[in-house]
Amino acid sequence: MKTITISDEDFEKVEQVLKSTKKETEHKKTVIYKRDGTVLYESDKETVKEAVEEAVGNEVNLSYANLSDADLSGADLSCADLSNANLSYANLSYANLSYANLSGANLYYADLSHADLSYANLSYAKTQYCKVNFSSSEKKQAEQFIKGLDK
Repeated sequence: MKTITISDEDFEKVEQVLKSTKKETEHKKTVIYKRDGTVLYESDKETVKEAVEEAVGNEVNLSYANLSDADLSGADLSCADLSNANLSYANLSYANLSYANLSGANLYYADLSHADLSYANLSYAKTQYCKVNFSSSEKKQAEQFIKGLDK
């Protein structure tokens, strides 16, 4: 190990830089944007998944949210309003989307494998190239999904 000697003045400068960097990282927010680029929701949570779950828990309307490429695997999004949201390429595997409103949502290439879609509204959702499996109790959602393949 080596020892470096610096002046008190330089030490104070280094300390100030470290403190300001720490403050910046402490105050970073996870932001959920709308499709038009405006801010929809801000959270102190570290991940988009946590921020989205928090928003859903607070009954925030997430319609028109831009969640493209988001990792929402295993997220509890039950009863969420995600109508017209951009969920293209999102990982929604094992997510709870029961009673969620996904009408008009862009689900191109989204991974919905093993997601709970019971009672979810998928009307007019764009579902091309989705990865999905339906249980026998999700017949209505499967029919809406199939209709979305033409959108």
